[in-house]
Amino acid sequence: MIQYLKQDEKIKSRALYEEVFPDDQESFVDFYYADRAKKNKILASVEDGEVVAMLHRNPYQVVVKDQVWKIDYIACVGTTPRRRHQGYMSRLLSRCFADMHMERMGFSFLVPAHPSIYRPFDFTYICDLPQRALNERGQSHLNSRACIESSGECKDVARFAVQQLEKQYEVYTLRDEEYYRSLCREVRSGDGDLVLLRTRDDSEELVGISAYYGAQGQEVREFITLPEYQKDTGSPKPSVMGRIIHLEQFLSVIRLKEDSEVSQMELLIEVKDGFIRQNEGIFRWKLDRNGSEVSRVSREETFQPELSIGIADLTSWLFGYSIPQVSYHKQEIVDKIQPLQGVYFDEIV
Repeated sequence: MIQYLKQDEKIKSRALYEEVFPDDQESFVDFYYADRAKKNKILASVEDGEVVAMLHRNPYQVVVKDQVWKIDYIACVGTTPRRRHQGYMSRLLSRCFADMHMERMGFSFLVPAHPSIYRPFDFTYICDLPQRALNERGQSHLNSRACIESSGECKDVARFAVQQLEKQYEVYTLRDEEYYRSLCREVRSGDGDLVLLRTRDDSEELVGISAYYGAQGQEVREFITLPEYQKDTGSPKPSVMGRIIHLEQFLSVIRLKEDSEVSQMELLIEVKDGFIRQNEGIFRWKLDRNGSEVSRVSREETFQPELSIGIADLTSWLFGYSIPQVSYHKQEIVDKIQPLQGVYFDEIV
């Protein structure tokens, strides 16, 4: 039976967590069930009182242009080995999609262990994370020390991080004081820390933060600094996959480009979605330079769509990750529409 676990039942999923993710430290799992599981929804397949398959819906506040949306990060997807390849994951994701759509959730995102697992469900990459570290100036001109979680420093960190992210990205998880208090607990459960980077002068200005796992900083969790103190250590890595869940909600923030020769545009778009039937069909899409709206074309109306696209390709395009492959004539339509500019997700749970 597929069901959401009640708060006092969530601990029953820990045995499956430890079975599916054996490399996670016990201290990290303790943190997860004391912190994340307090706020999330755990959708599970339960047989004879045992959780045999699950996915977790971990909630975040996400900035999308000038709005803040409630968006779930899908995490801890797993099935006990003796029940694998029997459709458990498909049933859980289908139920999850249906529930999220009822909640008018614009999209969902996840960090895939294996991307091939999620592509059949129309997840596609939407975010490449930069690979960065302190440059020589950062190493020689900055002091570093651990953030004091119980002080007001987490509020200062949140203010700094938002100032940097909003300069580069239109989509990112909203940072506040509690976000960084939780991040402190998260990385410290994995023998890491959240470090403040300040200038070596009287002002001691906060100019960067670095969160990592491992006593020697083996795994970077978050790294945000002023540009003059950082360097690229490699090409950006595909990191996060996403999927449009509620088509109308998501498209509401998509608009025409400022330099488009038209200030308004209307087109018929056919969307193909094999999992969320409400996203499947032909829609009338009206756009201007402030946003857009869509309405379904009734079955009785017979119109030829000007653009036909699968939900995965639509997701990739409108998150600004890729350009859809269309004919030259239809490319003129695509070129007028402004995708989201800049996506930054570095969460892992």
